[in-house]
Amino acid sequence: MVASRLSLRSKLAAGAAAVLLAACGGGELLLLTIVTPLNGAWRLNDDVAREGIIILSPDGEAQLFSSQYDVTASLLNPVDFCGAQDDGSGQLAMVGRYDNGRLTLRAADTANRPTCIDGTITSLIRFDAVATGVRPARFYINRRVEVRLDLGLWVSEGGRTQLKFSSFLSVDNDTQDSPIRACDVSPGQTAATLDGVLDGFQTATATRPRIDALTEAGQAAPRYTAVEFVDGATLTLRNAAGQSITLKRQRETTPSTCN
Repeated sequence: MVASRLSLRSKLAAGAAAVLLAACGGGELLLLTIVTPLNGAWRLNDDVAREGIIILSPDGEAQLFSSQYDVTASLLNPVDFCGAQDDGSGQLAMVGRYDNGRLTLRAADTANRPTCIDGTITSLIRFDAVATGVRPARFYINRRVEVRLDLGLWVSEGGRTQLKFSSFLSVDNDTQDSPIRACDVSPGQTAATLDGVLDGFQTATATRPRIDALTEAGQAAPRYTAVEFVDGATLTLRNAAGQSITLKRQRETTPSTCN
């Protein structure tokens, strides 16, 4: 199986062009620059030994279907305590706000603490913070992308292609071959269960999380290829005819499952 997968990889063209992204939430269309799952392990300058940001709330669903929300977080190995007192834990409780790609955080111990971290999500895994107080401009890299492919239904424009994924929480950067399953529930087609393997964000090539092929059991040819997690609201893929298709994540009135 590994040999056939590598052979298939060598034949597939990589990547899709960046697009303006949208997320569907209830009846409201939320236009966002990028829908980035905040959960993971954000590390200063991509260094695990340095300061880190862990988002504690809201949950993944709230992040993926909302453009604005309140945030609680924990600052690991803080460079400074943002005006709060050091309690000896090596961590600092933070509160803040996410607003269409901008994230601001301050110490949570009192209501009047100044903003300590203020920045913008600039890619699926990068958060650029501006200078605040004694803190210089800097960046954080998310070392684990919370893809949550199972949340919602993935639908193409016009609804001709529809995929539902089995539960899959997160994938570390530079990991490969994590088994994953999808159910093809496209109208007018025979429903099918498809299997594949998911690779995490590849930092050397800036390749986003990707499934090279989704194939029905017993079939030699995959039904879909080059499935790429563009961001929290968008997948791109190619169908069996080689056509490029964009799928958007839609909230389900009645959540379904794929087993």
